[in-house]
Amino acid sequence: MSDMLPIVDILADATTHDERAKWLFACPYWVINREHMNIRRILQQSGLIAGVGYLEAVQSLTNARRLPDGSLPHTIVLSAEIAAQDLRAAARASVEGAE
Repeated sequence: MSDMLPIVDILADATTHDERAKWLFACPYWVINREHMNIRRILQQSGLIAGVGYLEAVQSLTNARRLPDGSLPHTIVLSAEIAAQDLRAAARASVEGAE
């Protein structure tokens, strides 16, 4: 038993970058904001650097000051989308490399 939330233990137990990426894409934002240091450590130790980039982009997205109309600045949204594409590519490369 660790001091992390059980949902973060799932990430820690993941054995592939593909599993880690799927976890990141499904993880609620509140978990990412609360446990970002544990998540970062897990991703760094696993070597999933694109996952760290995605984590940072999501944190920027969820903590950004919204525009007067309630939308987010396009630069922040675009950064998160690019980080998501990079994470998908890293996960796909790890699956293809394992075959």
